[in-house]
Amino acid sequence: MAIAKMRKLSIVAEPELKAALLRDLQNLQKVEVRDLPSELAEDELQLPQANSEAYAENFSWYERAEQALVDLSQYRQKESLKDKLTAKRPVMTMDQLYQEADLDKAEEVISRIESLKSRRTAIQDERETIETQQNELVNWRSLPVDPTTFADFEHFDAKLGKLPNDDNRQFWNTLQAAEGLSLAEVYSDENEIGVVLFIDKDQGDGLDGLLADNHFSEWEYPYQNGPDRAFQNLEKERKDLLDEEKHLVSDLQDLQGQRQTIALAAEVFYNQAQLQTVDDLTYDNDLLTLVSGWVTEEDYPDLQAIMTADYPSAVLLTEEISQSEIDNNEVPIKLNNNKLVEPFETVTEMYSLPKYNELDPTPYLTPFYILFFGMMMADLGYGLLMWLVTIFVLKVMDLKPGVKRFMRFGHILSYPTMIWGIIYGSIFGASLPIQLINPTEDVELVLILSIAFGAVQIFLGLMLKTYLASKEKDYDSAYSDGLGWLLLLLGIIVMVIGSMAMDNALMTNIGKWVAIIAAIGMVVVPMIFNDKKLLGAGLGLYNLYGIANYVGDFVSYTRLMALGVSSGSIALAFNMLIAFFPAPARFTIGLLILVFLHLFNMFLGLLSAYVHGARLIFVEFFGKFYEGGGRAFAPIKTLQDHVRLKDDK
Repeated sequence: MAIAKMRKLSIVAEPELKAALLRDLQNLQKVEVRDLPSELAEDELQLPQANSEAYAENFSWYERAEQALVDLSQYRQKESLKDKLTAKRPVMTMDQLYQEADLDKAEEVISRIESLKSRRTAIQDERETIETQQNELVNWRSLPVDPTTFADFEHFDAKLGKLPNDDNRQFWNTLQAAEGLSLAEVYSDENEIGVVLFIDKDQGDGLDGLLADNHFSEWEYPYQNGPDRAFQNLEKERKDLLDEEKHLVSDLQDLQGQRQTIALAAEVFYNQAQLQTVDDLTYDNDLLTLVSGWVTEEDYPDLQAIMTADYPSAVLLTEEISQSEIDNNEVPIKLNNNKLVEPFETVTEMYSLPKYNELDPTPYLTPFYILFFGMMMADLGYGLLMWLVTIFVLKVMDLKPGVKRFMRFGHILSYPTMIWGIIYGSIFGASLPIQLINPTEDVELVLILSIAFGAVQIFLGLMLKTYLASKEKDYDSAYSDGLGWLLLLLGIIVMVIGSMAMDNALMTNIGKWVAIIAAIGMVVVPMIFNDKKLLGAGLGLYNLYGIANYVGDFVSYTRLMALGVSSGSIALAFNMLIAFFPAPARFTIGLLILVFLHLFNMFLGLLSAYVHGARLIFVEFFGKFYEGGGRAFAPIKTLQDHVRLKDDK
C-alpha cells in the first residue's frame, strides 16, 4: 500500500514497427510515453512533422460520431429500464476493434445524419416563421377588401393598422369623428383594434399628426393575395414542411441500425487521436524510432513479454530514476492500494497526489473517513439503502472504471452508516429496540467521542510529520512541527483530564510539566538549528501562537456530533409530521410524502458527510504532514465508452 515504484524506459525499434508498437502500448494501457529530454536528443534524431492536423481530424470525427449517436438516440424506440440498466458493452480485442470498425461507412453515415439534422432544423425554423406569419394574418382573414387593390383607389388612400384598445375606445372615437377619413373595425381584443382607414387624398397630409397622436400603427401588407388566400397559401407551405419533416424523421429512425458502426468508429477515431498525440513525442530518423516513457515495476514484465514476443528486433532499455527527476516532480504517480483502500484514492486525488518521494496518505485517511462518514450519516435504514443500491449497480450494470470505483466507495461507506445507525438506535429516524447511545440525550458523550476521534487523527498526523521530517534529516521541523506539538497537546489533554475528570493531582502535574517542557523545547530547538539565535527564538515563539489553530481544529470535529444529531432529528421530525395525518391519508399520500422526505434527507446527509468528511481530512489531517503536488501517471488512453477492450497478448 504505497506509491507504485516506477521504471524509466526507452524502446528503440525500426521505423516501420512504430505504428504497431504504439498501438500495442495503447492496448496495454500501462505505459506512459514521455517527451525525450532535449539534452538527450541527438542531432540525428529528428522530431517528426507535427501531427496536429491528423489529431484534429481524428478528434473532430470522434466528436461528430458522439454527437451523431446523441442525435440518433432522440429517434430510437424507448428502452425498458431493465434493458438500460443491464446493457453491456461488447468485449473485443484492439485488433478486433480495428477489423470490425468501418470508418469510411461511419463517416458517410455521420455526414448523412448531420445533413438530415441540419435540414430538419431549417424546416423547424421555416415552420416557426410561417406560424408567426399566420398568427399575424389570422385576425385579418375577415377583411372584406383586398389590400393588394389599395393602390388602385383614385380619390382616397387605404391603410391597415392597429389602435390601442382602451376602456372607452378614446383613440377609436377620436379618429371616427375626424373629417377626411373613415375607418372600419376588422377585429379587436383586449389590447388592440385592427382597423382599415380610408383617407381623402386631398386631406391626407394633414392627418398624419392626428394618426400619430392617437397611436395608430400602420401595417405594411406584405402578401400578393388577400389575407384569407395568403393564410391558406402559408398553411399549404406549413403542411408541406411537416410532410418533409416526417420523411426526415423516418430516415433518421431507419439509421438506428448504424449505431454500432458509428460507436465502433468513435472508439477508433478517439484511439487514433491519442496515438497521434503520442506519435509527436517519439523521435525518428531513417534507421530507428525511439520511444521513451514510464511503466510501473509491477507492469514491467507485461511490457517485456510483449516486446519479446512481437518485437524481438527492438531493444527495451531501463534507466535509474535520477534525484533531479524526483525533485522536479517529473516522475508520474500511480497509487497502489488493496481493494479496501483503493476506492478512497478518490479523496486523495481530490486534494492532490503525493510526490514520488512522499508518503501515500490514502491508507491513513481511510479508517478515519469511514468512521467520520458513519458518525455523520448514522442511520440503519439509510445504510441499508446505500448497500442495496450500490450492490445492485456493481452486480448488474456495466460500469466504467471510474464509476465502478466510486460505487465501491459508496458501498464500503454503507457499512459504517449501518453500524453507527445501530449504535444510535436509528432506522429512518425511528428508534430501534437496542440503542447503545441516544444522540439527542447523550449529547455530551457524542461530543466527547467526536473530539476524541479527532484528537487521534491529529496525533497521527503529527506522528507522521515527525517520522517524515526525521527521515529527511530535518530535525528542526520534526520537533517544531511534529513531536513538539504532539507532546504539548498530549500534556494539555492529560492535565485537563486529571484536573477536571479524574481529580488526580499527580496526573495533572505530569500533564502540566510535559506541556511546559514541550513548549520550552519549541523555543529552544529552533535556536539550536538556526545560526541567528534570537531569530530562532522568535520563530519558536511565533510557532507557539499556533495553539489557537489547534483549538479550532478540535472544535471542527464537533461537526461529527452536529451532523449526526441533525440528520436523525430531521428524520424523526418527518415521521412525526406524517403521524399527524388521518389514518387513510397516512398510508396513502402520507407514505409517498414520507418516502420523498426521507430520500431528500438522505441526499442532504450524504452530501454533508461526503463534503465535511473530506474537509476534516484535508484541513485537520493533511495540514499536519502532507504536501502533495504529484503528477498523475497517464498511460496512452483508449476510449472504451462503447466497447470493453481485452488483451489477447
